[in-house]
Amino acid sequence: MIVAAVLAGVLVVVVVLAALGLRRERRRAEAAETERARLVAELLRREREVVELEPFRERVERAPDWLWTADADGVITYSNARELPVGTRLESLGWAGVVKRGERTVDTRSVRTDAGWLGIDRDLTEAVPARVAIVRRPIVDGRRQVVGYELVGDGDVLASFPPGELVALAAGRALWLAVDGDVPPALAATLQLAPDTPVERARALREAGFTLALDGYDGPTALLEHCASVKVRADGRSDDELQALIAEPAERGLELVATHVGDADEFTRCRVLGFSHFQGDFFARPRGGDGPGTGALASLQALGELTAADPSFEDLERIIGADVGLSLALLRHVNSAYFALPRKIDSVREALTLLGTKAVRRWATVVALAGAAEAPDQVVALALLRARMCELLGAGADEDDRDGLFTVGLLSVADALLDAPMEEVLGALPLSDEITGALLRHEGRRGRILGTVLRYEQGRFPADGAEPGELAEAYLEALRWADETGRWLA
Repeated sequence: MIVAAVLAGVLVVVVVLAALGLRRERRRAEAAETERARLVAELLRREREVVELEPFRERVERAPDWLWTADADGVITYSNARELPVGTRLESLGWAGVVKRGERTVDTRSVRTDAGWLGIDRDLTEAVPARVAIVRRPIVDGRRQVVGYELVGDGDVLASFPPGELVALAAGRALWLAVDGDVPPALAATLQLAPDTPVERARALREAGFTLALDGYDGPTALLEHCASVKVRADGRSDDELQALIAEPAERGLELVATHVGDADEFTRCRVLGFSHFQGDFFARPRGGDGPGTGALASLQALGELTAADPSFEDLERIIGADVGLSLALLRHVNSAYFALPRKIDSVREALTLLGTKAVRRWATVVALAGAAEAPDQVVALALLRARMCELLGAGADEDDRDGLFTVGLLSVADALLDAPMEEVLGALPLSDEITGALLRHEGRRGRILGTVLRYEQGRFPADGAEPGELAEAYLEALRWADETGRWLA
């Protein structure tokens, strides 16, 4: 009996140790899978960057090189370039990368020597045109479906981006651009003409095969003969004024685009007057119906639990598992190519274990917010764009703060998604005073960042300095991320 008991005890210990070992191995495997998914996503991002830069390869290879030496304090003692005269003090010594040298942009490399520094700069100023800040504005039809995107910049957009990248920024929709200079012959876009564009210029563009739209139309002009669309500013004009203004283009059968449409009432008015396409902020505001519908109420309930302070692993499993639609949508998203996981995830618990509670909570919040049945796709896309841009602009913060910034950006369109006043939506959610203040009054650091994102989105680009470049790149990265994420959510 004693021997049997001892053997049983040993067996129990062996089984426990084996179970603990298996658990450790499982955690290692899960961590390895998570890291693999992160590396795959990083590789895809790098590949995209390489593709974007490919059109500039030949120009970069032909760019001039500056050879120079400097003393230990970084003062130039020799240079073969007049742009870098002897006596100039350099920064960024011993560092490899792109920097500004006065008004020039260079790719610099330098090493320390016994006498000081030896370096080489490649002047990229002419090789790669400076990026202009841009925003993307949707053009929607009468059903509020996005049919095209206009790219608006603080400079010559056509000169700043290769044609392929411009088309990619339209995310599969029609691309609309203002004509600022030369137009690449292979560009697939609707070109927008200013009212003072010479008729000869319009004729040449049309004969070259481009579709033309007259922007800022304000009365009869010979340009109508060459255009397929006219864009008319709707705000500040009465019904009679708009009807008189669009009479001729309507008779010619041109597409009528109402711009600066600010709310649902203005959208309805323009639609009744005969406009077929619309631009403005109306789609990002409540539609003024009877309040949240059934799908919106379910989304609001799920959001309320997901946005509670620090839900545990078990809380998240219960919250998501209790909503069949949310569970299925989340698992479909987690198993998509976006995450590139090596095996299929079959349960919410598996997703939580593999991706972690923070990641699953974030994606479940996105899915719940996107699940409002009446929400247009463009509003979901705007929520994703703002969320990601807020997070990117808070890059120096800790993970919890970045997560809070993401939430603030995501919920900034909750009123439009759920078709209810923002105060009503926030009153139903257990959010902190900090997040509520950021959303309602742009208070605190998160509120200031959200305000910056909203101003940039409206085309209120900042003045020259270090900040504009950061904002422009953050917007482009957030835009690409939102498009990619939106495809997997659709």
